[in-house]
Amino acid sequence: MHPVFDRAYSAHRDGRLDDAERGYRATLDLDPAHVDALHLLGVLRHQQGQHEEAADLVRRAADLRPQDAALQLNLGNALKALGRLDQAIERFRNALTLAPTFPMAHYNLGNAYALAGRHEDAVDAFQKSLRLQPMDASSHVNLGNALHALGRHREAADSFRRALELRPGHAGAHNNMGMALNALGSATEAGAHFRAALKIEPRFVAARFNLANTLDATGQHEQAVTEFEAVLAMQSSLPPALFGLGNALASLGRHAEARPRFERAVGLDPAFALAWLSLGAAHHALGAHDAAVRAFDQALRLRPDLPMAHMNRGVALLTLGDFKRGLPEYEWRLENAAAAPDATALPRWNGEPIEGKTLFLHAEQGFGDTLQFVRFVEQVAGRAVRIVLEVQPQLLSLLAPTAEQWRVTLIPQGAPRPRADLQCPLLSLPFALGTELDTIPARTPYLQAPAASRRTWRGSLGGHAKRKLGLAWSGRAQRQENRSLPLAALEPLFALAGIDWIVLQPSLTDEERAALDRHPRAKNIHRFDGRIRDFADTAAIIERLDGVVSVDTAIAHLTGALGKPLWLMLPFAADWRWFTDNRSSPWYPSARLVRQPRPGAWQEVVEDVAAALRA
Repeated sequence: MHPVFDRAYSAHRDGRLDDAERGYRATLDLDPAHVDALHLLGVLRHQQGQHEEAADLVRRAADLRPQDAALQLNLGNALKALGRLDQAIERFRNALTLAPTFPMAHYNLGNAYALAGRHEDAVDAFQKSLRLQPMDASSHVNLGNALHALGRHREAADSFRRALELRPGHAGAHNNMGMALNALGSATEAGAHFRAALKIEPRFVAARFNLANTLDATGQHEQAVTEFEAVLAMQSSLPPALFGLGNALASLGRHAEARPRFERAVGLDPAFALAWLSLGAAHHALGAHDAAVRAFDQALRLRPDLPMAHMNRGVALLTLGDFKRGLPEYEWRLENAAAAPDATALPRWNGEPIEGKTLFLHAEQGFGDTLQFVRFVEQVAGRAVRIVLEVQPQLLSLLAPTAEQWRVTLIPQGAPRPRADLQCPLLSLPFALGTELDTIPARTPYLQAPAASRRTWRGSLGGHAKRKLGLAWSGRAQRQENRSLPLAALEPLFALAGIDWIVLQPSLTDEERAALDRHPRAKNIHRFDGRIRDFADTAAIIERLDGVVSVDTAIAHLTGALGKPLWLMLPFAADWRWFTDNRSSPWYPSARLVRQPRPGAWQEVVEDVAAALRA
């Protein structure tokens, strides 16, 4: 009997660790081979974070009693804490050789496998643990974690659900269930589980971070900002939270607030490539294009194959007018979006000689992009024996006369394609042709309304004012849309005398229609609800106008392509093709560019246009 050991053991059990340590050491002074004193002193040092000493003590005990599974288990625990996972796994396996039905050994083996990234093995270990202790919530949670890591999210959710049935107040199970549900596309349910975790543990940083990311991913950016700020209040130097907050602010158009968050994120973690990418985007949105290029360069030093960094770098360079470096990088956009179906099955044309070949050109992105870049088809038309141009069906009748003039076969998207030898996306033609800023083909008009559309709209514009101007104030809604302004902002234009305004944009909200109907100058504001069928009709209308006032939409590109006067209202962070600072455009000689002096400043833009029209 060792009464000193017994007192030490009692102290250990009661949580009096200093007393326990003194007792164990006194026991070992009397009996250096006392296995239980070696073992439990090792366990105590492990509890105190002294894992190296713990491993040494428990190893000595295990050497003295090699058939004791518990000693193998606790030696494995100490080795795992030291990061020696292979040695820990070996000890856990030893424990199971000695005691195959030892549930804690299966459980700890599963944890070691998970840390080593061996998730299939972890699943097997946790399943064996659960066969022995099916009511253990922690085993269900960790099995779910391993399944989640393998992408088996539905099975993972089942495991977390079982854990919550056994222990409804398990905050970790709620959090991990939310992650699995997010992976399954059930963001609303996921958010409910993150909130449940936070109700149980209000300072659960991971759950609040996951909630913030879920809110941001589902477009609830204001709420996401609040949650990310709450995460940072608890853990101020967490780069992923700074990155998430910056992205949520950027989604709200608050780039000046987002930028310092990204700067702090990369300051804390210089290898955070995605934060460098977002920092570059913030610089670009704030007009600091050279700084944007430097940030994208850093992102690419860290991740040379990051498509968005290449593409955004290309956009920044093109904004600066650097076509030589910008166009090759802009080609990376094709890594981020689906090309025309089956088009990539054909070899890509990159500007090499193509005499005797059939070249398939296909539209991408929006209507405005097609209207702007179709000009390059004329430069290619003489190089191949045949050109097939695929465009959006809504543009077919408008482009038909020009295609016929250029001897180009025109087909709508979705139609069967003729046989071809090579393919090229429409927006890649400047790259293939080696276009520079000063060699942009700027001859206008290069489009014209078809004769049938002209006949349809002859005499249909009405009004009695001396001037008739087209108007479009809202573009196609996109993520982080900055090209639209509210109808109320147009009052300085409607107040101008002697102008009939022709509404050209095809889609109006019910609120906009009602506001136009009751407007004091309604007799000078004309629209053709439902009568404009396609872009050929729109072109026929524009040809009969004195000019167009528009935001950056397909209407603006169509006006420029028709060679009609255009007052183009641009946001502060305009698309790259409008470059910087200039008030004229190399794309459209008839266009006058009117830019926001700062983000969101549409009032100044409209007043500038009104002053130009008044003059």
